[in-house]
Amino acid sequence: MPTKDKHYALGLALLFLGVSAFTASHHEMWRDEIQAWLLARDSGSVFELFAHLKYEGHPGLWHLCLMPLTRLTHSPVIMQVFHLLIAGITVYLFVRYAPFNLLQKFLFCFGYFVLYEYAILARNYALGLLLITVFCILFKARYKRFIWVGCVLFLLAHTSVHALILTIAVGVALCCEYVCHCCRLNPFVQEGETTADKRAVWIGFTLIGIGIMTSVLQLNPPPDTGFAVEWKFTYEPEELSKVIKLISHAFLPIPEFSLNFWNKHQLETYPVFQSIQIPFCCLLMLCGVLLFLKRPTALLIYLVAMFGLLSFFYIKYYGSMRHHGFLFITLLMTGWIYKDCPEIDFRSKSLNGLPQRLFSPFFTFIFICHFIGGITAIGLEHRHVFSYGKQVAEYINANDMQDMQMVGEIDYAASTIVGYLEKDEIHYVHGNRPGSFVRWDNVRMPDVDIPDSQVVEVANALRNQASEDILIIMNRALDPELIAQHNLNLLAEFIGSIVDDEGFYLYLMPAL
Repeated sequence: MPTKDKHYALGLALLFLGVSAFTASHHEMWRDEIQAWLLARDSGSVFELFAHLKYEGHPGLWHLCLMPLTRLTHSPVIMQVFHLLIAGITVYLFVRYAPFNLLQKFLFCFGYFVLYEYAILARNYALGLLLITVFCILFKARYKRFIWVGCVLFLLAHTSVHALILTIAVGVALCCEYVCHCCRLNPFVQEGETTADKRAVWIGFTLIGIGIMTSVLQLNPPPDTGFAVEWKFTYEPEELSKVIKLISHAFLPIPEFSLNFWNKHQLETYPVFQSIQIPFCCLLMLCGVLLFLKRPTALLIYLVAMFGLLSFFYIKYYGSMRHHGFLFITLLMTGWIYKDCPEIDFRSKSLNGLPQRLFSPFFTFIFICHFIGGITAIGLEHRHVFSYGKQVAEYINANDMQDMQMVGEIDYAASTIVGYLEKDEIHYVHGNRPGSFVRWDNVRMPDVDIPDSQVVEVANALRNQASEDILIIMNRALDPELIAQHNLNLLAEFIGSIVDDEGFYLYLMPAL
C-alpha cells in the first residue's frame, strides 16, 4: 500500500479519536453502558459473571474484556477510554484496507453508527464491528488463513446476538462456497492463491461451529428469566411493516432534530417519506441484491444476514437504532468483500456491468446520509444532557451523602447513579432487594409501575430497621400528599435529559 494511504488512514483515525474523545468527555453514560460495567465489576469470578449474563440476552466477550479494567479502578470512565480505542482501531483498519474511495472512507468514519452508536456509547457492539473489520481484511486470502478466519468468527459470535446472526450467515455462505469448490461447481481460489489446506479449512469451520453453539448456549435464558420471554410467530401486518421500515433506519440513520433525538428518525417526521417508506426500503434492499448478484457468496451472506436480522426483530425483540445498525453493517461487510468472491457471468452485458456502475453512487449516497446523521448526533449530544445519572452522583458526593442508605425506583435508571457513585449497592424497590446491576428475573418482572406509596413503604421499613436517614432516588416526582405525610424533603431535581426516563428526583426521609 502506498505510504500516502497509510498516512491518510493514520491521520483520519487520529482525527476520529480527537472528535470522539471530546464528545465522549461530554457524554453521560446511561443504564445499558453502566449495566455491563457493574456486571463485570460485581462478579467475583468468570463463572459468576456468566451466571449473571444468562439474564442479559448477550454473550459475554465484552464483559470479559471489562473484568480486568474493573480490577484496576471502579470508575467506569476507563471503560469509555477502552471503547474509544476499539473504535479508533476499527477506523484505522477500515480506512487502510477497505475498497472504498477516500471520500467514502471519510464519510464512513464520521457516520452515525461508527461515530456515535459504536464509539461514544460504550457498548459491546464496537467490539463486533472491529472483528467484522478484521474478518473483511482476512477474507481475500481466506483459504490461506482459514484458521484465523475461524478464530475471528468464533469471537464475533460472542459479542452480541446480532453479530451471532452475521456469523451464522457468513458460516453458511463459506460452507456453501467450499462445498461448491469440492464438487467442482465453481472455483473459489482467487488468482495468485495456492490450493486451500483442507485441514486448516476444517479447523476453521470447527471453530466457527463451536463459536455459534457456545454463543447460543449462553443466550439460552434460565427458567426464571423475566425479560423479552415471548416469541411472535403470528402474522401481524402492522408489525411486519414496522420491521421493514427498519431498513431505512439502518441505511439512512438521520436522527430527529430534538431533545429526545436518540432512536428517533428525522425522515419519519415528513408525511411524504412516510407514504413511500416501505417501497423505498424494498428498493434499498433490492439495490443490495443487484450489487451482489454476480457474486453468489456475497449475495448469500447479504440475504441470510438481512433475513435473519429482520426475522429476529419481528419474532423476538424489536430493538433500537444500535441493533438496527447491523443491517447497515451487513451491507458494509458484503460491499467490502464481494469483489473477492467467485463471480458468475450473465449473458446480458447490461446486467454484467450493473454492479460496477451501481456500487460507488449507492455507497456514496448511504455514507452521506450516515455522515449527516453522525454530525447531527454529536451536535445534539453536546447541546443536551444524555442522562442525569452522572450529575446526580456528583451531587450526592458533593453533599457527603454517598454512604447513606438509598432506595432506587425505577431500578434500571437508578443503576446509572450506582455506577458513577462507585457504590456497592442500593435497595431497589423492583424485586424489593439490594443490588447494583439489574437482575432481569421473574422476581423483578413484570416491569409494571410501582405505586409511590409502595416506594415510601420500602424506604420507611429500611429507616425503621437502620434508624438513619434514607435517600430516595426517583426518576419521577413523588405524590405531594405522600411527601407531606412522611415529612420528606425534596433535595434536588434533575430533568430534561436525552434519555427521558433518566431524569431524577432526590428525596430525604429523615431518621425518626
